[in-house]
Order: sequence, then C-alpha cells, then structure tokens
Amino acid sequence: MKSLWPLMQEELSRLLPQLRRFADALAHGEDGTAVAQWQRRLGSFQGATRALGDTPLPAVTGRMQQLWSGAGTRDALVAQARRWLDAVADVATLEFDPAMARLTALESEAASAAPAPGRTPHADVDLRLRGLFATEVDDKCNAMERVLLQLEQAPDRLELIAPLMRAAHSIKGAARAVRNEDAVRLAHALEDRLSAAQKRTVALDADLVDLALRAVDRLRRLGRDDSADARQAATELFAELMSASAGAEATGPVVTGAAAPTYIDVEETDPILRVRASHVGRLIALAGTGMVENRRLRPFGERQQRLRRDLGAASRLLDELHHELGAPGPQTAVGAQLAGLRHQLSESRLAINQWLDEFGAYERESADLTERLYHNASQTRLRPFADIAEAYPRMVRELSRQLGKRVRAVLSGEQLAVDRDVLERLDAPLNHLMRNAIDHGIEDPGTRRAAGKPEEGVLTVAATYRAGMLAIDVSDDGAGIDYERVRAKLRANRGLDEAQTAALDDEALAESLFAAGFSTRDQVSETSGRGVGLDVVREMLKQLEGSVRLHSTRGAGTRFSLLVPISRAVTRAVAVGVAGETYAFPLLRIERLVRAAPEQIHRREGMQYLAIEGLNVGLVPLAELLGLGATRARDDGTDIVVISQDGRRAGFAVDSVLGEFDLATRPLDPRLGRVADLAALALMPDGEPVVLLDTEDLMRGALERERALGRLQDPTDGTATRRRRVLVVDDSISVRELVRQLLSARGYEVQVAVDGMDAWSRLREWPCDLVVSDVDMPRMDGIELTRSIKQDPRLRSLPVVIVSYRDRPEDRRRGLEVHADAYLTKSDFQEHGFLDVVHSLIGDAEASP
Repeated sequence: MKSLWPLMQEELSRLLPQLRRFADALAHGEDGTAVAQWQRRLGSFQGATRALGDTPLPAVTGRMQQLWSGAGTRDALVAQARRWLDAVADVATLEFDPAMARLTALESEAASAAPAPGRTPHADVDLRLRGLFATEVDDKCNAMERVLLQLEQAPDRLELIAPLMRAAHSIKGAARAVRNEDAVRLAHALEDRLSAAQKRTVALDADLVDLALRAVDRLRRLGRDDSADARQAATELFAELMSASAGAEATGPVVTGAAAPTYIDVEETDPILRVRASHVGRLIALAGTGMVENRRLRPFGERQQRLRRDLGAASRLLDELHHELGAPGPQTAVGAQLAGLRHQLSESRLAINQWLDEFGAYERESADLTERLYHNASQTRLRPFADIAEAYPRMVRELSRQLGKRVRAVLSGEQLAVDRDVLERLDAPLNHLMRNAIDHGIEDPGTRRAAGKPEEGVLTVAATYRAGMLAIDVSDDGAGIDYERVRAKLRANRGLDEAQTAALDDEALAESLFAAGFSTRDQVSETSGRGVGLDVVREMLKQLEGSVRLHSTRGAGTRFSLLVPISRAVTRAVAVGVAGETYAFPLLRIERLVRAAPEQIHRREGMQYLAIEGLNVGLVPLAELLGLGATRARDDGTDIVVISQDGRRAGFAVDSVLGEFDLATRPLDPRLGRVADLAALALMPDGEPVVLLDTEDLMRGALERERALGRLQDPTDGTATRRRRVLVVDDSISVRELVRQLLSARGYEVQVAVDGMDAWSRLREWPCDLVVSDVDMPRMDGIELTRSIKQDPRLRSLPVVIVSYRDRPEDRRRGLEVHADAYLTKSDFQEHGFLDVVHSLIGDAEASP
C-alpha cells in the first residue's frame, strides 16, 4: 500500500529522535528504563508497519527491537543501534520502492551477521512476560528490603527469615519462566544462605544483612536490565554468596526457644499496572467530556415530553372541534376526515410514548456508564503513599551509616491514597527533611549515650488524612534546635543586634530557618551546609497549595508538620440535602446511590439495613449522625449513599440527592480545630456553600452506632447469589491470575486473596461456595485457613480445595487431617482435572433456584 508510505515516513520522523535519546541514555549506563522504552516504542511502531502489506519494514523493526538482547559489550551494542538509526533515517527520506529495496538490503545484512543460536538467551522470551517479571521482581525486592531492615533491628527474630526465603524462591521461579538464569542462580544462592542461617538458629550478623541487601539490589537490577554489565555484577555477587555460605560458622549468639516461622505479609496485595501519566490524564479528560456530552441528551428528552404534551393538547382540541361540528359520523365527509385525523394523532402518541421509553432507558444507561467510567478513571490517579515512602528506610540506613550514626526509620499511613502528581512532588521535600534530620538533628551514638538516650535514633514519617487534606509529620528524637545558635547566626548573617534577636520567640526563630540561604552549619558537606533546604521545602509545598510548620524541643527532637491537598484537582462530589442543609460526599468514596422503597428497608434490633448483593448493609440516617434531627420519610423511597472504605460498607440515608458536581474545596478554618465528620468547605456551581463530609469519620460513627445498638451483621443473611462464588487464595500473582481466569471462563464469580489472613477477612464479608487455597503463604497458611473454616459453625460446610506444589505424603495427610475436601499438587495441575473437581464439589456456575 504505497499510499501509506508518506504517513509512515512522518511516523519515523517522530520516532527516530526518541530512539536516539534512548541510545544516548544507554551509552551512559541507564540500561533498564532506556531498554524498556526502546522496545516499547519499536513494538508499537512494528504493529503499525504491517499496514503497508508484505514489506521488509516489520522484520527490520523487529531486529532493532531485539538488539539489546544480543551478545556484545554495551559500547558495541550502542554503536550498532546508532548505525541502524542512521540507516533507517536515510530510508525515511526515500520514495517507496527505493526505500523497500534499501530495507531488504538491511535485513539481509542483519541476517548474515546474526549471532549463533544460544547467544541471545532472552531474545525468544515474550516481552510482555519480561515486563511482568520486572514488575514482580521489583515488588518482591521491595518487600525483602523491608524485612531485611527489620532483621537488622532485631537480628534474633529468625521467624522473619521465612518470608525472605519464600520471596527469593518466588523470584527464582519467575526468573526460570523468563529464562533469566543469572537471576535464578543468584536467588537460589540467597535462599540457601538464608536457609543455612535459619537452621543454625543464631542471630543474624550485620555482614549477612549487608550481603542480602546487596543481593536484593542485584536481583532488582536483573529484573529490568539484561545487559552484560548487570549479568557480570550478579555473577560476582553469586560467587561471594557461595563463598560466604561455604565458610559460614555459627558465630552469633544462639537464639533460645526459637519458634516455628511466623509468616508476615511481604507482598503488595494489589498488583500495580504502570501507565503513563499523560495517558491517564487524557483518559480522565475523555471520561469527563463523556459526562458533559451525556448531559446534552436531557434537553432532547424534555423536547419529546413537550411534543407528547402538544399531541395530547391537539387531540383534545380535535375532540372539541368534533363536538362543535355536531359530532358528524364517519359516513360523512367531515366525519371521515376527523376520524382519520384522530387516528393519525393516536398513532403519533403511541409512537412518541414508545420513543420516550426507549430514549429514557438509553439516557439512564448512558449516564450510568459515563459516570462509572469517570469514577474509575479518576481512581487511576490515586496511588498509595507507600509508592514513595517504601524507599525511605533504606535511604535513612545508608545515609546514617555514611555519617557515622545509627538511625531507624518508622513509617505509618503508607496505604493512604494520594493523587500521583501530589505524591511525586512530595518526594523531594520529604527527602530534604529526612536528610536534615539525620545530619542536623539526630546525634551520634556517643553523644546520645552521654545524654541518656538509646544509641539508635528514630526518624518517623507518619501520614494521615486531616480535614480533607494529607498531613505528614516528619519527626526525630534528636537534640532539637539550638535557638541560641540560631540567634547567633542571625546576628552574624542578618545584621541583627542582641536586643533584636533576644526579642524573637521560638516561633519566630523557627520561621527564620525557612529563609533562603540560612544554615546553622559552619562547614559545607555533601549532605548540608549550603543554605539550600528548608526554603526549598516551603517553596515546593506552596506550589502544592500546602504548608509546613516546625516544632522543636531542645533535647527531645524536632517535628515538621506538612499539610497538602490530597489532590490538586477539584473534588468530584455528590451533593445531598439533609435537614434543609447541603452536604457533599467525595465521589471516590461512594460505591453506589440507591433509592430504596419502604419495603426494601428492613429493621432488626433497632438497626435498619438494606440487602445489596447478598450482604446486609447497615443504614444510618445522616441527619441523626450529624445531630441535625431526623431524616424526613418519603412515600416514593429513601435516597441512600453507600460508602465503601477499608473493606467495609455503610449506607447513609439522606433527604434528597441534588446531583454530582465538581467542587473546588478549601480546608476548614484552622481556628475551628478538628471538626468531627466534616472535611472541607466548597461552593456549588450556583454559589451555594456546601460542606464536604469526612467519610472516614462517618464510617467510624456508623460502626460505633452499630455496636451501640448491639447489632452484628450476619454475612450469610440476604438474597441468594446469582452465580456460584469461588475465593482463590494464593500468594503468587501468576497462580492467582491463572486460577481466576480458569474459573471465570466457566462462569463462576471469583475473588482473590493474597494469603490466609486476607481470605479469612474476606469470608466474613463475601460469602462464597468454594475456597481454593495454596499451602505456603504469609501470615496464615492454607492448612491453618482450612482448619479455621472447618471449625467455624457457620463455615464448616464450605468446601475447600488445597492446591500445593508439595507432593509428599505427609503434606497431603496434613491437608486431609484438617478436612480439606480435595488436595491437588501444582505439578499435576491440569485445567480440566481441576475444573472437574470444582464441578464435583459445587456444581455448575449457575446456582440452583
């Protein structure tokens, strides 16, 4: 299709500069990210090239895409990449026929120079699988890093070794699947080294923790970097691990009374999909445009309603005319014409009524679809605080060691959801504050010991929601700020005299620390002393429309309190009427809006509830919760806002739902202090003030009210499910997804849990017909989960299938001893055999009526 060649040339003109930038980055050692970007760009372009028909362009593009999987040094591969780019750039300037001829020559040259089989160990592995592998390795390594830092603080907690070994074992299996033998060997060596330490039952020494952390770093790099340098570094560390393992001796203190391993959660419970922020922004914009466009349908419905009314009026006028004319019969000419006109009007009224019904159904479905699309698209902008915070403990450890100090990082609120833009812009100021605390605030071990403090300092980063904002406190237990030294610096550097500095109170002195160029250090170091820090922090937070305050006590430590918006964008919210006032629920917290008829609301022991998807959701009159009186009863039903948070649901009855709006929110006046149930202020589009509700407080209030009434929700009470439900429990992302797809394809409704504890929690809120569980999992294993199910009076009849990689008779016996209904091994796991077992236990996916 020669006519498409000019378009392809334009695409090449945009692609080639990007590829040159990636090649330059690779030349400077930025392997992982640049390789992935190079391959993604060329992969997308290769799909487009097939529109030209049978040409050599897809083959050439494919060879360029796989270039970095080949053998050779970094310099040689970069040189080859640049030669390819120069050649393709020349091709892009030619007409179609000469261009194809040149591409054919390029392909022939590349084929003759192709390396022998076996020299590109990963070239035949699907790029998507390698991407999944990189993501899984990154998640596992982050989890291992957290546990290793815990072990460093408590080296006698040998139970923490088990999850490390399991994570290393998982990486080994995943690496084998993508044929990354370097990662297989390194993960296996790390697993063996940890196993030896566990068997000796001695406290881990600092050298082993350091070695394990280095191994985690190498594994993380191997996940995203397939270069010769990365493989060589892994090989060197593998040799070091093997040497350390061979010469290891039980030199540490023996741990007496060592218990069986206690599993802890070391895995991200929700798999992460990495998507470009620009794509997410466009998705949200399109979803918002869809909502706006959907509202344009309403006038059409209103016009049809007017047309129906006009037709009704015309029909009445026709009847009056017929009466005025003496009611002529159809046998007369006038009567016949009137009868024909009346028939036409009747047909038109029937047609318009049918159209109105169809249009109304379409409008409602379209509105629901676009609203759900916008809701889910908006959620893609939210990420947990852990995305940036999980790197802080390691950073604190390395920097404190560099400065000859001992500092431990303590995090809280890692799972709080924050807009990704806010999150990214918070990372730099938080790093400033933590480095400041380690360098300026926390003393060296000798000074702390002399002051009666523990030699190890504590640096705490605590995040929470406060008044509709994200509040982060960065605090240390160091020496605190020496305000006399601050006064001396002000006299020396700002020209103030003693009387002026003496008049400054601690608050004013603390404020002076945020001035540009101010530093209490006399010497400049790599860490501090340049007068760049706190002023930058304040400026960054101002750009986020946030604030920072400093509190310090001499000898006891320093705390920086940051307050920033959870999202810089306007808040999408649903406004409701309550006792004559207007309030708003953040849309992201709303699961659904329901208008319940009086007969749908049931009462038990003083509590109202509504059955939704087989579960009883407790109802709370919002007016009563806010202390505004009683909610007004209506004949046509009650409007209910269902909130979902932290796995719990509650319905709040309101007088009316006013609609969905984009609200520009502002925090409450700080002079009001903490106001229960209220998060922020906003204005409706017509200027009416509205209060944004704090859903966390509301959920807490609903729970307290429920407990006060003595009502315990029965998750098995309610309407029957339409499809049979299966809960899949496995700590492997790959296995969970495989089993879920098999069951979903057969029509079963499936939910997943990452370990036994997660599954036990879900069973309390999501009644199911079958549990499919792995054995070895963190926190609660499959055997303990099965035992708990079979010992619970309400769940003992629930069938449980255990799927384990172990095929030893004693393991099978353990499963059957806790009354598992079936025991399968992953080695002989077959699709049809597994589905036959499921069918034999619970039958078809469709539940019997």
